[in-house]
Amino acid sequence: MNTAKKRRQTATGSIMALFFVAMMSMLAVAFASMSSNNAATAINHHDIVQAQAAAESGLEYALYLVDSYVPPEEAHTPINTVDQDQAQTTMGFFAAHVAALLGDSGCSWNPTSLTLRVPAAGGRQFAPTGDAAFSIEYTFQPAAGEDPHQIIVTVTGSDGEITRALGMDFGIQKDNSVLEYAIASRGRMIITGDSTIEGDIYSAWNRTDYWNHPAPFETASTAAVNGVLNTTCSEQQLINDGISLATYDEEGNPLYEPYDLCQGYSEGVQHDAPEDIPGLSPEDYDTSVYLDLCSNMPSSGKTEEEYFPHVAGDYSLPQYEWSVKMNRHVYENRTFSNVICASGRNALFRNCTFDGILFINIAGNGTNNIRFEDCTFNGVIVTGCPDNFLWTKNCLYFTGEANFNNTYMEEATIIAPHFNVNLGNVTAVEEGCNSTLSGAVVGGIVDVRGNQQIDGTIISMFDTSPYSQGYVTNIGFADDGGSESSALDPADDIGVIRITPDPSRLLPSGMVTPIILVRNTDSYVEY
Repeated sequence: MNTAKKRRQTATGSIMALFFVAMMSMLAVAFASMSSNNAATAINHHDIVQAQAAAESGLEYALYLVDSYVPPEEAHTPINTVDQDQAQTTMGFFAAHVAALLGDSGCSWNPTSLTLRVPAAGGRQFAPTGDAAFSIEYTFQPAAGEDPHQIIVTVTGSDGEITRALGMDFGIQKDNSVLEYAIASRGRMIITGDSTIEGDIYSAWNRTDYWNHPAPFETASTAAVNGVLNTTCSEQQLINDGISLATYDEEGNPLYEPYDLCQGYSEGVQHDAPEDIPGLSPEDYDTSVYLDLCSNMPSSGKTEEEYFPHVAGDYSLPQYEWSVKMNRHVYENRTFSNVICASGRNALFRNCTFDGILFINIAGNGTNNIRFEDCTFNGVIVTGCPDNFLWTKNCLYFTGEANFNNTYMEEATIIAPHFNVNLGNVTAVEEGCNSTLSGAVVGGIVDVRGNQQIDGTIISMFDTSPYSQGYVTNIGFADDGGSESSALDPADDIGVIRITPDPSRLLPSGMVTPIILVRNTDSYVEY
């Protein structure tokens, strides 16, 4: 090979070597840059995930703080709406609760702006690990339109420079949980006849230790509960006492075993239900708020002697030796508006119309047993609240055809705490006994017979636990007020009853329940 050719080959090789060296250097720089970017992206993604996790765990912690709040006695009110002053005071009660719960955490409460701040913190009960932390801010928001007064919670999660924010709101409103049930009773309940309950029912009865093992519920095969049977008894307690309310297959369908006490349809049994529901005790009522709206009813010059309970078809004859004799003041073909029936009058209203409020007074140690025959109600019936349940002496007794057309208030038709309330004749179901009631029907024990439609909740508040028999909330069975029968399917029971709750209604004024914080799960938002 000559020298010139050799030189040309050497030069070409050198150029190629330099080219490859340069290219490899560029690739090395590119790979290094890509690796650096990937690392930065990974770190950034990690921080985003941590910040989101911190925000989510912070929201869980914010919910925990709200759920642990117990309204003080000062937060109980007999008025069914919450005004702005009460709502703002509730915000202050909640702030005090959080400050007491967290101690020296540096919580900041501004009563002027009504803002509560829980500072950034890692390692709280729900917080993620590492450098991530969250902060919480609760802010009061007054009612707007149909929205109630609210507490808006905003949670900010952070990790390094990355932040994520979540939010939810809580309504500030009266506790109306009792309205979630079609029937809520502190005692036993028997449902028979052609009765349809369009919702859950609840009984606080838990004395299954009696010799005859009474149960919280009994239903006839003709009745249906299109809801859940809620009992405060544990499942084991009922098993130990040999009580079976209802048996279901794997798909939740009732099997109607012969030993089941609930032979009618139902959608399941919920054990260990809460024992204390606001609005289910006489102490939860202060009906005096209605008195100032009424004037005294004039006395009547006519009286009639009746007994309660009475023999079938004749009010003038006692059914038992201990039946109570009533010297009733009789009012016929009258119209009343916003009136007070004096204590001890034991009135008989025949073919009367009531507008606005009818207040049944029991001043002092007085009593009032009132019978309504073929009356029309365009308003609400309210009573005083006796200390003791005297079912024969404090009674509202509706016979004949009671026409309820309550245009005065939608929250309730009858507010009669610790009174015996009988819708329909206590000795026989009458063909013409038809009623339609809206809103709550409140009594010590409420019995429903005949043809009745109730668009609301029945509340029976008398504590019947000292009694192994009697004093039962009867739906569909005609018997003397508050008692029960061994015949769960009486042959002469001709009434049709339908009860449908409406949890969206307000509580009636006069029911003293706490102002609580209610989670609005639909309000969750990511900022």
